[in-house]
Amino acid sequence: MIAFKTFIARRPANGQMRVWEVPSQEDPSKTYRVTFDGERFTCTCPDFTFRARKQGRECKHIYAVRVAEGLLTVTKSSKAEVQEAVELAGKDEAKESTYFVNHPMVRPNTVEDREYQRKMVEEALEGNTLVVLPTALGKTVIAELVAAELLYRHPGCRILVMAPTKPLVLQHRESFLRHLKLEPNEVGVVTGEVNSRELVWDNPDVRVVFATPQSVWNDCRKGYVGLEEFALMILDECHRSRSRYAYTRLASEYVRRCPWPRILALTASPGSEEERVLEVVRNLMIERIVWRTEEDEDVQRYIPGVKVSWVRLQIPEQYQLIRSEIRRAIESRLRELYSAGLLRIPMESVNRKVLVQLMSRLRAEIESGVKGANMHYMSLLSSILSLYHALELIESQHVHSLREYLKEVMDSELRSHRMLAKSPDFQRIVKMAEYCNVDHTKVEALCAIVDAHLREKPNDRIMVFSNIRHTAEVLVDRLNQRGHSARIFVGKAEGKDGPRMTQEEQIRTLREFREGRFRVLVATSIGEEGLDVPECGLVVFYEPAVSGIRYVQRRGRTGRRLPGKVVILVAEGTVDEYYFREGYRRARRMSEVLRRVAERLQEKGSIERRGPRPEPGRPWPWRREELSVELGTEGGQVEPLEVQVPDEALEVREGPSSSELYHCRRNVYLLLLKAGAKG
Repeated sequence: MIAFKTFIARRPANGQMRVWEVPSQEDPSKTYRVTFDGERFTCTCPDFTFRARKQGRECKHIYAVRVAEGLLTVTKSSKAEVQEAVELAGKDEAKESTYFVNHPMVRPNTVEDREYQRKMVEEALEGNTLVVLPTALGKTVIAELVAAELLYRHPGCRILVMAPTKPLVLQHRESFLRHLKLEPNEVGVVTGEVNSRELVWDNPDVRVVFATPQSVWNDCRKGYVGLEEFALMILDECHRSRSRYAYTRLASEYVRRCPWPRILALTASPGSEEERVLEVVRNLMIERIVWRTEEDEDVQRYIPGVKVSWVRLQIPEQYQLIRSEIRRAIESRLRELYSAGLLRIPMESVNRKVLVQLMSRLRAEIESGVKGANMHYMSLLSSILSLYHALELIESQHVHSLREYLKEVMDSELRSHRMLAKSPDFQRIVKMAEYCNVDHTKVEALCAIVDAHLREKPNDRIMVFSNIRHTAEVLVDRLNQRGHSARIFVGKAEGKDGPRMTQEEQIRTLREFREGRFRVLVATSIGEEGLDVPECGLVVFYEPAVSGIRYVQRRGRTGRRLPGKVVILVAEGTVDEYYFREGYRRARRMSEVLRRVAERLQEKGSIERRGPRPEPGRPWPWRREELSVELGTEGGQVEPLEVQVPDEALEVREGPSSSELYHCRRNVYLLLLKAGAKG
């Protein structure tokens, strides 16, 4: 039992945040620990529990607590003496609230030590883990700390970090170099633009590889990549892991080839539907899920708070006239489907989902040769879906976006588009759109919101999200006309009309936004995912995000270090209202979905691993699988060997002096002696 008037505790050598070591007075070789959780100090030893809250309540005894220069001083005092001291303790603690990770592979004073991140790192080191964390709470830091521990534990191992786009890949590279004790020659980048085999995969100096998944998969197929060399595979934005996306194939190949695989999958939101989350979990062979939401206590102190509001607006009269014409065109085509007996539900219940399901059924009937199946109705359904898209553009976006889409339909070679473009009602819609010369009411509302915010906070950055690049183009133009410095941020959009940016232009735009060269960034969906967009004081959704994933990602662009605001623009009586309700509902239900999936994973257990768990401190035991098969010459006779290998899987290389070396795509070397060997 500790008996003291005053004791002083030091922070331990490992530098853990809010932890101090208390020497035992009875046995100096023993120490106890005092922790501080932001409100309460707690010390536990076999016979004694010490608690001191800032308010001085819930204390078995009364203590004064002071924190200064890394030392914790606790003094047993009277209640009168303790009141002022506890307040000082809270103030001193606030001054010293940032502690840093102390690790052999982490650069000093670069990574803040956060308890929730430590817990997630511990889980990720045990097996294939899905980490779900709101934007700006440090998913990349968790990946870095797991990588640091494995690089330290297993000399000679490699780490593979993948992200969907080149800018995001380069961002991860810069972050790892900034936080971990890695030199530039110890990291490699594979994005399909360099000789990856010589510079990265075959380079023994490279310890961490940053890459796009498709580039890695292409190199795997060529036999350049030894996945068994990697102690960890990190998959950023892993919610993309559906169907045939490269993440799915790489995870499967990695688990198959590496005797002790470890996958760390990162996302802000894997989805709000249980089946979708299960698909990601199955595809990436996940064994455990760890997550936090903004409501969790251990992350709240790192979230300054985000105020979400919405503005409801009526669409302009000219837009309403165009909308009515599009609705009439849709209804006339739906009546034809009713006449054919293909639709039986009330017309007001028909939506895109119903039409897509009907189209899938018709396609299956046509492919299976069902009597009476008609391609005409497939084209008709496609035309109706095109009109639904036009309806959404005029309701929720801008007439400029509608005009560009109608032009795309008229220029298309698709049968359904040709049929639609020739119809009189479609031509009337085209003329009405051409003569419409007013902005959507959302445009004026957006400009007013930006005006008001920058008057109050002229140095703030603002981010505006729009689903459609042509709408984003209009918004940038209108904001610049109002005297605000605004830029567009879009993707490459290969094969599409409209504004587009190369990856180099994207990187430059983000850098200039970070440097404050302009105040407003208008982005399409590319601005939602992963990229290190600077802190924004205001985020505006030009339209609601129906996807729970997109809602979470957009919202995460503000309220990182300082309180932020989100404003969502909603056009009344349009699809916006449904998207607004559905997006919010999906974002709120994500935590419950994750809990159910995590319970199912616990019941399922771990995946089967082929090799023993690598021992800490020993070199990574597995290298690229390279098998040399030499033909035996027992008794001086050379035995012929028949080997069936597809020609396209081989490339001839010069080998030892009496042989030819054929290099197979699976890194298997067949040494075929010329003397009688065939292959």
